[in-house]
Amino acid sequence: MILAGILQSVEFYVMAAVVAAMIVALCARSDSPGPVREILLAGVISRESDVRGDDSDPRIELICNDDGSVLLRRHGVRGVNETGAVSLAIEVKGFDVKIRERVVTGRGDGEPVDTASFILDFMAREHYFISYVSDSTPFATSQTASLTLSNRPGNRVEKRLI
Repeated sequence: MILAGILQSVEFYVMAAVVAAMIVALCARSDSPGPVREILLAGVISRESDVRGDDSDPRIELICNDDGSVLLRRHGVRGVNETGAVSLAIEVKGFDVKIRERVVTGRGDGEPVDTASFILDFMAREHYFISYVSDSTPFATSQTASLTLSNRPGNRVEKRLI
C-alpha cells in the first residue's frame, strides 16, 4: 500500500525525470576535447642582454596582441650562437597547449644569442592551460613552466623556467 502511494506522488516522477536527464547527459558527453593539432614554429633569435644590460634568467613571456595572436618570447637561451636555431613543437588539444622547445647550438664561433621570439597565431580569445618544456642542451638540463593564459588584448604573462 505504501509502495503504491510513492509511485503516485509528484515527487517520485520529478526524481525519475531528473535521473533520466542525468543518464542522457552522461551518455551524450564527449570523452575527448577533439583532435590534436601539432604545429611546428621556427623562432627569430636575437641578443637582448646588451640592450637590457643584464644576463636574464631562463623564462618565457607571453604578450597578447590586438589581432588575437600571441607573442611568445623565450629569454635566457644559453649555448646558442647566431648560426643556431630555436624552434617549437606545439601540441594543441582543446584548450590544453603543450610546447616543447628544440635548440640547435650552431657551428663555429658566432655571436651568442639569448632570446627567441615566436608568433602563436592559432589561439582564439579563450582561456588556455599551457605547459612549456625546454629540451636539454649540452650546456643545461630540461626546464619547465606551467601557466594559464587568457588571450585578451594587452594581457601579459611571464614565467620562470625551473
